Amino acid sequence: MSLGIVVALAAEARVLTETVPLAGEGIDIAPGLRLRLCGMGPEAAAQAAEALLAEGAGALLAFGTAGALAPALRPGTLLLPERVLFSGRDYAVATPWRSRVAAQIHGEVVSGPLLTAAMACARSAEKRALHARSGAVAVDMESGAVAAVAAAAGKPFLALRALVDPVERDLPRSALVAVDAYGRLRPFALLAALARRPWEIAALLRLGREMSAALQSLRSAWRRIGPVGIAP
Repeated sequence: MSLGIVVALAAEARVLTETVPLAGEGIDIAPGLRLRLCGMGPEAAAQAAEALLAEGAGALLAFGTAGALAPALRPGTLLLPERVLFSGRDYAVATPWRSRVAAQIHGEVVSGPLLTAAMACARSAEKRALHARSGAVAVDMESGAVAAVAAAAGKPFLALRALVDPVERDLPRSALVAVDAYGRLRPFALLAALARRPWEIAALLRLGREMSAALQSLRSAWRRIGPVGIAP
């Protein structure tokens, strides 16, 4: 069965392939594996998922990073959720597929629910409130939309995420304007933001280290799983 992979950020795509697809285009990264770079947000993720199905994908994987909602979850922790919560609905992942992937990672993998939100969750208080209301252990902006497309088409779905920011940490405001929808740096926007909030430099550097830890966890997992092992 062919697999369609949805990633939001260029850095996430580089975990899987040296050739990052252009926005709105799909590329084959291995036999039976097709990747689309969608940019952040559920609408973009849904469009990418639908395009992958139209191109022949028989299953969908949402791959990338997420923010922690539950206490004690640290940067780099891998998440293979059993359920994804989005827009008032609860989507179950394909259990046998998830079990096979988890067995190949050979390390600690969190299985708690993943929440998909329409906007970035930047404040610690907001993240704690989302955890209390939903029971989700992490939040992203794409997986739920991919799950919804898969469910509507009757196709298997899986999400694999690595955590970046812990729940007790506010995201620096400058980080929210420093990158575009694909996570690519906007240097002039960053400089302008730091001119207004220079005290956020340390927080930005820390966030960069946390992002590096998350991407390294994804690379390690991908090396263990590989194009054959990820197949549904």
